[in-house]
Amino acid sequence: MISFTLPWALLGLAAAALPLLLHLVRRHEVPEVLFPAVRYLEDARREQSRRLRFREWLLLLVRTLLIVALVLAAAGATVRRGTFGPHAPSALVLVVDNDAGSGIVIDGEPVLALLVRAAVQVLGRATLSDRVWLIAADGVARAGTAVELRRHLAELRPEPLRLDLGHAIAAGRDLVHGTRRSGEVVVVSMLQRSALSAARGEGDVLVVRPTGTPPANRGVATLNAGLQPWSPAGGRVAITIVSSDTVPVPVTLSVGGRTLRDVLVTPGTPSVQRIGPQSPGWIVITATLPPDEFRLDDARSVAVRVAPPALVQWDSTDHYIDAAARVLAADGRIRGGSGVRLGTLGSGASVVLPPDDPARVGALNRSLAARGIGWRFGEAMTAPEQIDSGAVLPTREAVSKRYRLEHTDGGGEVLATVGGAPWLVQSGAVLLLGSRLDPAWTALPLSASFVPFLDATLTRIAHGDLIAPDLVVGESLRLPDRASAVIHDGLRTAVAGGSRWTAPAAGVFHLVAGTDTLGAISVRLDPRESDLSRATDRDVRALWPGATVAGLRDGPAFTFAAGGRGDLRGALLLLALCCALTETVLTGRVRKRN
Repeated sequence: MISFTLPWALLGLAAAALPLLLHLVRRHEVPEVLFPAVRYLEDARREQSRRLRFREWLLLLVRTLLIVALVLAAAGATVRRGTFGPHAPSALVLVVDNDAGSGIVIDGEPVLALLVRAAVQVLGRATLSDRVWLIAADGVARAGTAVELRRHLAELRPEPLRLDLGHAIAAGRDLVHGTRRSGEVVVVSMLQRSALSAARGEGDVLVVRPTGTPPANRGVATLNAGLQPWSPAGGRVAITIVSSDTVPVPVTLSVGGRTLRDVLVTPGTPSVQRIGPQSPGWIVITATLPPDEFRLDDARSVAVRVAPPALVQWDSTDHYIDAAARVLAADGRIRGGSGVRLGTLGSGASVVLPPDDPARVGALNRSLAARGIGWRFGEAMTAPEQIDSGAVLPTREAVSKRYRLEHTDGGGEVLATVGGAPWLVQSGAVLLLGSRLDPAWTALPLSASFVPFLDATLTRIAHGDLIAPDLVVGESLRLPDRASAVIHDGLRTAVAGGSRWTAPAAGVFHLVAGTDTLGAISVRLDPRESDLSRATDRDVRALWPGATVAGLRDGPAFTFAAGGRGDLRGALLLLALCCALTETVLTGRVRKRN
C-alpha cells in the first residue's frame, strides 16, 4: 500500500496528460498522390511509417512516465512493509527489558548481554532523520540519536525492578503518535510471562526475544516476622520458598549477619522458625538459599524491632477488652502494669473510649482539655456506617454508634476514619476512640481483626509509631517529618522529611533523624520475578494483536520493515532519470528518420 507525505503534490499528475495532448495536436493526415513511377516505393514507406508510429507511441509513454515519476517523488511516496529503498523518516521506541529477570545466566552469559546486542542491531537500522527513544526497566523514556542511545545501552545493568511490558508499549505508542509519523515499538525482552499485560492504544509492535528454555529457579518468596515489636524473649519467622519442583531446599537463617541455623524448607509450605532471646533495638533477619542462575531472589531480609512488652492496665469487667488483653498477655505482647491505661483517661499514656453514660461526656472533655489534648467528644451518631480501611485497621468493620471526634486546638493525628470523619485519633500520649469496643457500638470486637487492632493500638501508644513497612522494590512511601537520612549497608543518604522515598533495591533501610533511629524499611524483590517461565508467541499476539514476534538473531532485521514504510523517492528519481535518457535517445532517432 502506497501513501504520501505531501499528498497535495499529486495535483501535478494532471501534467501527465500534456504529452498525449501534444501528440494529438501534432497528428495530421497528409494528402497522398500516387504516381505510377513511385508505386514500387509504397511498401517501403508503409514499413517505415509503422516504425515511426511505434517510436512516437513509445516516446509518448516515456514522457508520461517521466512526469508521473517526478510527481510521485515530489509527493513523498512510501510503501507499506517495503524493503524497497531506505525507510521514510519514522519514529522508533525501543523497550529493553533489563528488569530483575534479565540477570539470569545461561551457558555462562547473562541474558541481558544477549538483549543488549539485539537492541544495538535495532538501533543500527535507524537513520538521522528518525525520532528514537529508549525505555528501560526504570520506565523513563530517553530521547536521542542512535549513537547516544547505544552508549546508554552499554551502561545497562540488571535492575531489581519489574517492568510491565504492556505499560511500556502504551507509553511507546503515545510517543510515536505524538510525532505524527509512522513508526513502531520494538520490545527486546526475555519475555517472562508475569511481565505481560494488555497495552492500550494502537500501533505496530515488534517483539524480539530469546528462543531457549529458561532455567529452573528457586527463590525466597516470603520471610514474615509477624507482629512487632518482639519482646526480648524473641519471636518466630515464617519462611516460604517458591520452586519449579517440591524437593526440600536448604535455607540458611541468620540474625544480624550471624548464622543461626540451616533448615530444610519444602517449596510452597511455610516453615516457622523460632528465634531466641534478642537485645532491645532493631535486628535484621535474613534467609538465604544456595545460589542458582537467578541470584536476586536467593536471599530475603526483614527488619524486626525488639522492645519490652507494654505494661497495660485494663478493666477486667469489660468482657471483650479483657478477653483480647489476656490473649495478648499470653503471647507476651503485653503485661499487666500501669504503663498504659486502656479504656479510660489516666495520668499517662491512655487509650480513651467514650463513657457508657452520656452524662459523663462533659466531664471527660474537661479532663481532656486539662491534659492539653486537642480533641474532644462531640455529639452522638447512630447511623449504620463502616470503618474506612487503613494501616491501623485494614478491614472495614461495621459501626452502628459513635461519637463525633472534634478537633479543638494543638496537634494530633487521625489514625482511622468512619465515612471520612475521624474515628481514632492521637494527641500526644493519648488515643481517642469514637466508639466503645462493644458489639452494640461496632462489630469490631466480634472480628478476627480485633486482637491485632488492639495490639497495634497499645504498641503505638506505648512505644511510639512503629515504622517498619514492607515494600517491593520501586514502591514508595512518605517519610516521617523528622527523617533526615536513610542508611543501607553502611551508606548514609540524606533525605527530606515528609517527602516520598522510593525503594531502590532489596534489603533493609534504616530511617534516622540525626543519631536517633526512627524505623526500618524491609524491601523485597517483586515475587513475580521469581517465575522465569516465558510467554508463548500466542500469548503475545493475544495481548498485543498484530505484533510480530522473532528471535534475537533475526528479529532486529524486521525493524522498520515490520511496521515502517519504505521510501520510494530515490527509486522514483532514478526511474525519472532513466526515462529522461530514453526520451533523449528516442527523440534523436525520430528526428533523424524525419
